Amino acid sequence: MSTEATLTALTTTRHEASSTAWFWWKETRQLAPLVALLAIVSLLIVVINAVLGAAMGWLRLQLPHEVTMLVFPGLFATGAGPLLVGQERSQRTIDWLALLPISSKRIASTKLLVGMIGLAVMWVFALLVILVFELGQRDTSHWTIGGQTGYSGNPFSYPVWISHSLFVLLAGFYVAWRIKNQFYSLIALIPLAFSPLIATSLVSEFANRPMAAGQLDWINLGFTLLGIVIVTPITYRAAIRTLGAAEAPSVKPLLDVSPHSPARETNDAIAPTFGTQTAPIIWQSIHSAKGMLAILIGMLLISFLAAVQLAAVDRYRGIIALLPWLLLLAPLAVCWLGISVFKHDGASERVRFLADRGVSPGKTYFALHAVPIAILCCSLLVYGLWNLTIVHRDSVSSFAAGLPTLVTISMFVVWIYSISQWVSQFVRTLILSVILAPILALITTGWLVFAYVSLGFPIYGLILCGLAPMVATFVMMRRYMDTGDRPLTFVVGSGVVGLIVLLPIGFAAAHLLSVPTMDPTLRAELLGEAQRDSGRNARFVVVPVTGFADDFAFRHDPLGDKMKDLQDHLGQYKLDPQKSVASLKSNAGTDVVAHIGPWEYTRWHGNMMRARIQWRQQQDDPAWSEMAQWLDASATLLPALRRSTLLSGQEITDRLEVLMIDTLQNDVPGERADEPAVQVATNAIGTPASRAAARRRAVVVTWQHNFQDDQGRYLNHHLTVLEHQPPGLVGWMQPRFYDSLVTAMLEGIDAAANRSDDIGWRWKLHQLHQTGGVFQTSRYGDNLRSLPAIETMTVDRVNGYGQLWGRDWEYVELKIRTQP
Repeated sequence: MSTEATLTALTTTRHEASSTAWFWWKETRQLAPLVALLAIVSLLIVVINAVLGAAMGWLRLQLPHEVTMLVFPGLFATGAGPLLVGQERSQRTIDWLALLPISSKRIASTKLLVGMIGLAVMWVFALLVILVFELGQRDTSHWTIGGQTGYSGNPFSYPVWISHSLFVLLAGFYVAWRIKNQFYSLIALIPLAFSPLIATSLVSEFANRPMAAGQLDWINLGFTLLGIVIVTPITYRAAIRTLGAAEAPSVKPLLDVSPHSPARETNDAIAPTFGTQTAPIIWQSIHSAKGMLAILIGMLLISFLAAVQLAAVDRYRGIIALLPWLLLLAPLAVCWLGISVFKHDGASERVRFLADRGVSPGKTYFALHAVPIAILCCSLLVYGLWNLTIVHRDSVSSFAAGLPTLVTISMFVVWIYSISQWVSQFVRTLILSVILAPILALITTGWLVFAYVSLGFPIYGLILCGLAPMVATFVMMRRYMDTGDRPLTFVVGSGVVGLIVLLPIGFAAAHLLSVPTMDPTLRAELLGEAQRDSGRNARFVVVPVTGFADDFAFRHDPLGDKMKDLQDHLGQYKLDPQKSVASLKSNAGTDVVAHIGPWEYTRWHGNMMRARIQWRQQQDDPAWSEMAQWLDASATLLPALRRSTLLSGQEITDRLEVLMIDTLQNDVPGERADEPAVQVATNAIGTPASRAAARRRAVVVTWQHNFQDDQGRYLNHHLTVLEHQPPGLVGWMQPRFYDSLVTAMLEGIDAAANRSDDIGWRWKLHQLHQTGGVFQTSRYGDNLRSLPAIETMTVDRVNGYGQLWGRDWEYVELKIRTQP
């Protein structure tokens, strides 16, 4: 009676759908960490990029956001099968499931359905993130196949992505049912996952004609759907075969005494002997993972051979276009070498055996790292020697020209390996480690490269961040061997993450704070002064300085008459000064403000120098009449320019005043000193006090209105010192540098007014305008300032504010010479 009741209960249980609800719950719980992990990492990438974009403006970490989000369902599909099937096979819980009164069909279908539901959840999540964060392009729909999908950086349309992820999911279940070892099944999944792309590339290769993106899209979709049709039934059969009854082992004699029997060879073999405790651990780590190490070495070799081939060609098409993808095998192999340290023989349940026998954590740690590090060192040596033999020129191969040095590659290898081995100790599950480690290694590498390039993070900081995960795993090794590392491992892990994230930010903040800011009291005073000076009612007049109308018609003839060429060129350079200042003379009774730019002043300066040369050569009345017109026009222009509230206007005025003083001193004879043009020009020359007042007004007004806009945001005015700052910090440092510029210029204005030889303000301007140069030979040094100003000033651009301030020309007493 009892037996019949039991059989009845088992029969009912086998056919009741609700009886396997616990099985659904078990599978869902087993898969939930993978879903949560990928969702958190994907959101982390989006948030990091948003923060960097807001903080750094245009200089942001450029990621193909839409493609990045679409990759995560594919990553889920890659890990679902090995996680639901491979992990249970390695732990032998699949054998326990096969003994339960549940059909093999239901076990296989339940696992597959849970995986497909998880894939659907990941797709819904990815599409929601794309819509919410507006990561895609609204003007292009990717729900079509064969359309123009390149606008957003998405190489395929959404149906192709979705169908391919389903194919990868089915292929992952197939290799997990067929191969017991999780790592081997994951390796076998890689060529299967890319098989539609490989087939598409082969078709493109043998078609012997270029194909449009839409055609390749259709071909890829066709191969993907074909793969789904093929892999679905073989996955089902592999699951039934695995869950079915195992074949009975064949009966063999207990002892084979043949001359070459395995038993005799085993008995006669001599056990290996080791002189240290470290050697057997290394020997065991090699022999227990020979297949894994061989695969990883093969991945490194394949990637190296692909690099050799790419360095020999300059065009990638057909099957050659797949070679860049093979380069990714190298960082992936480095990552998985790091994972192998604390998986397989380095797993906590295996190193516990060593801890019980008194092997120190330090010896165990170095023994586990010995083989992977030796493989990486040999690979780097091969790469370094090969890199020395190739020609690094674009004319040979753009790939070879861009190959990094051995030091750079070594740095990347250290980062990837260090992060991966830390993840393998932190995460207990092999599949989660295999998926999480490449993502975290990629994020960490990208962040450190960004910190070095954009934030000025020093080399020793990169080394500290690269070795921090290694130090963390070494510190946790004793607790890890005693299986008592939780929850301290989370605290140490947080410290590693904090160090990698905050250390570059700390260096950037320290670099930013090293530039002093303006005193708040001085700032308020200067802002009030700027508002008072900028509120003056002055009429703004644009001076029409024309010329070079036929510049491009002039062609230099090396065999022609040089003097004729010069006269022709000067003729095209001719400018009427009285016509240019006519508007200023018509408003002589008011305070008008003139404005001419550096290029306009170049024309004015060149024409006035031409008139001076003609006067020196001819010494006749027509030549003097033309030069007198230039003196008269310059005398009209000079005070109008000096009223400018633009700092660049004051710089141009200084150059015009230097030109007038030099002309009056060297080209005006004594007998013409009383002529009106000479007297007007002499009276137009300012004094140190008047120049200081105009310069101060221009500095504070320009600082208020040009160095920043109405909302207080600093505009992009060029300072040479900004070229030597980390690009990502320029936007933060620029306000401080302009505060320093204003402070130094105010000091220089006071020094020039008092005829002081103070070198402090000149040194500050040198640091802002000629960073890295030698001060004594710069435009602010004593060597250059001791020369006549007319010989050293620039006229075609404002190249360094204040370079003419406080020089001898400011204090000269004009005395017209008595000899022509």
